[in-house]
Amino acid sequence: MTTSSSAAEPSADIRLYKNRASYSLSAALHIFHEVPVAHVAFIHPGDAEGSTGGRKETIMNIPLITVIVCDGDDEDDQDSYAVHRHSGLVEAVSSGKHGITASTTKIDGMIFSPTAHDHTLNYRSATLHLRDPQVLDDETDHEEKRSALAAVTDTVTGYGRIATVGVPEDASVKRTTVIRCRIAAVSCKQRFGGFNGAKEPEPDTPEGHENDAFTGVVPCWTQWGEAIGYGKDKEQVKDVLGNRTEDGKSFAEKVAWANEDVQVEGLGMKRKPVNRFS
Repeated sequence: MTTSSSAAEPSADIRLYKNRASYSLSAALHIFHEVPVAHVAFIHPGDAEGSTGGRKETIMNIPLITVIVCDGDDEDDQDSYAVHRHSGLVEAVSSGKHGITASTTKIDGMIFSPTAHDHTLNYRSATLHLRDPQVLDDETDHEEKRSALAAVTDTVTGYGRIATVGVPEDASVKRTTVIRCRIAAVSCKQRFGGFNGAKEPEPDTPEGHENDAFTGVVPCWTQWGEAIGYGKDKEQVKDVLGNRTEDGKSFAEKVAWANEDVQVEGLGMKRKPVNRFS
């Protein structure tokens, strides 16, 4: 039977500044890899009747580390990816409340306008609309949980740190809840350039604007500091984070100058409908 995901996908459509939209899986993967702490929204069913909590059904939106792992054969197919996270989603998944989204944003610069209006930010954002959440079971999914937690370590540090510290131990795997989801739809958004948007800033004062307040862009990136601690791989850690800082600086400066190299894949293109077969 053929089933279409189009019923769920309109919620992923970008409705404002459509020229800044992308529905590229690759774009979303890059943004989530760079900013793995996502705001995860879901409907919590509330506390069980008679319990001491007293919470009613409510929408929750909480920050959680989110990792995306390709466990299929086609890297270009969103059905080949599993999204793993852990924490307070268990009650929602167990109760059948399966509407889940995960959103993350990277700030690349601050835009200054000559008036109170139009101050804004350069940014990249990505939202995953998720389906089929499943709490992984230690009896049947222990190794998948281990792989997911290892992916958390490598994603957070930004390199293959598991090769140095080893895979998560059995005890850690058993006491950590992991939820696997599939991707139903993705949407991304990006703003880059100077005050006029997608154009280079003006470093020189235009004629007639001598009395304007500062108008332009200030690049923004994550600056990693000095490694404080010990260990045989301390120099590797310093090198990795130093490179991440320099890469972030270079990217943010290109964003400010509206360099076409910084555009996320699929920018300005319409979403393509997706058909699934089951």
